[in-house]
Amino acid sequence: MTPKLSVVMPVYNEERYIKEALESILSQTFTDFEFIIIDDGSEDDSAEIISSYQDSRIRFFKSKNKGMVEQFNFGIHNSSASLIARMDADDIAEENRFEVQLNALFEHPELQIVGSNVNFIDEKGNLICEKKYPELHKDIEFMMPIESAVCHPSVIMRKEIFDSIGMYKIEYGYAADHELFLNLILHGYKFYNVQDTLLNYRPRFIRTDVSRMKNSNLISYKLGIEYMNKTNIGSFQSSIKYNYFFRMGLIEYYRGSLSRSRKYFIEAWMNSKNKRLKVLRYIVVTLLGQKFVNYLRKSGLLPKFSLYLNKFTNVDLHRIR
Repeated sequence: MTPKLSVVMPVYNEERYIKEALESILSQTFTDFEFIIIDDGSEDDSAEIISSYQDSRIRFFKSKNKGMVEQFNFGIHNSSASLIARMDADDIAEENRFEVQLNALFEHPELQIVGSNVNFIDEKGNLICEKKYPELHKDIEFMMPIESAVCHPSVIMRKEIFDSIGMYKIEYGYAADHELFLNLILHGYKFYNVQDTLLNYRPRFIRTDVSRMKNSNLISYKLGIEYMNKTNIGSFQSSIKYNYFFRMGLIEYYRGSLSRSRKYFIEAWMNSKNKRLKVLRYIVVTLLGQKFVNYLRKSGLLPKFSLYLNKFTNVDLHRIR
C-alpha cells in the first residue's frame, strides 16, 4: 500500500546526532510514511547506526559520496508518496510535526510547500532561540530574495512541484533550496509556515564544519538580485519603488556591500514617508564600515550575536515588514 508521505533524509558523518534524528521521525504521531535514508559515503559509524534500526518504514540506501543535493534528488526520485518531507540527520523533529503540517496541506489544497517555526540549537542540543518565520505567502515572498523565508529541513512539499519545475540543481550546492524556492514563487506556487515550533534545527554556522557551506551565501546573494530584477521591471509608483529599493538594500546589507546597501536605503527613504525611521536604522549601521562588518560575518559572531539578542530580547532582527 502506497504511504501518504515520503520522508527524505541524506546522511553524511552524523554519528553524533543520527539516533536522535531517527527516533524523532520513527516516533511521529502520524505514522503512514516511508523513511528514505541515503548514506552519502559516511566515513564514521552513521551507516552502522542506521542499519541497527528494524522498522519496516525505513528504506536505507548506501551511496558513494556525491553531496547532499544529489542525494535529495535521489531520495525524491525513489519516493512513493505524493508528499515529500525533508529532514536533516542532525536535527530533531517534534513528535507532532507531520500531523500538524499535513493537516495544513490537507485542509488547504492551494498550498504546495508548508514549513514551520523552529528552535535553533547548538551542537550539544542546547536551545539558542526560537526562530519564527513569516506565516503567509505574501510575507514569505517578501523575505525570500533576502534570505530563505522557510527552514528547508522543516518543509513538506507536494511531489508534483518537482514534476513541473524540476529537481534541486546540483550546481547551486547549499543554496539549491533557495534557488528552488525562488523559482517556485516565480511560477505561482504557494508557501505557508505553520506557526508552531516543530523542529529543533542546528544551523550550519553553529556547527564547527562551517566550510561545508562553501559559497552558498554568494550564490544566494546573486539569486536574490536576479529575482528582484525579474519581478520589478518598468516604472513604479513611490510605494512600489520603496518596496524594491528597501528589499535590494537588505539583500546588499546581509549578503553584499554596505556601500551599495546604503545607496538603496537612501532611495527607499526618499520614497517613503511613514517608514523612514526603520530605513534610517539600516543607513546608520552601514556607516560602521565594510571591513569591520566583514570580520564579524567571517568569524560567525554577527549571526550568533543576532540569535542571542533574539533570545534575550524576543526581538527578531530579520522581521522587517
